[in-house]
Amino acid sequence: MSDLPSSSHTPGHLMREFVRLYLIRQRRFAHDQGIPPQGRLLGMLLRNGPLTQGELGRIAGLDKSWISRGIDRMVEEGWVERVPLASDRRCMELHLTDKGRELAQVTNGQLDEHAEALFEHIPEERHAPIAQALQTLIDALAQLDQPTKREGV
Repeated sequence: MSDLPSSSHTPGHLMREFVRLYLIRQRRFAHDQGIPPQGRLLGMLLRNGPLTQGELGRIAGLDKSWISRGIDRMVEEGWVERVPLASDRRCMELHLTDKGRELAQVTNGQLDEHAEALFEHIPEERHAPIAQALQTLIDALAQLDQPTKREGV
């Protein structure tokens, strides 16, 4: 019998399972709290600043039709406004309105509290190692997002 872990216990599989279960709970929480489906997009605009629709779609990993409908809804609700780019007035940039910024901040706070509540079910002595592991994963993801340099360039 091999000493290799079964595929259900590899770090990659465990991370995927955690993310899957966590997202299910987070979506349920967001629905129960009345957080709009566009709350995630508002948070992205809050973190990244103004973006074009295409940039927001790429960051969110959502298809064009969903992004388009989501942005239309955010504009209708007064959370976002479309502003022509100074460099190319045909291209629109999405800016949070004061109302949208406030909703994004409230939503982020609610989702942070939801995440923190998970730690109530974990012994306190394990909190620091988990936080350290999460930071390691965040750093690894950031490295993957760095553009690679081509040889000789």
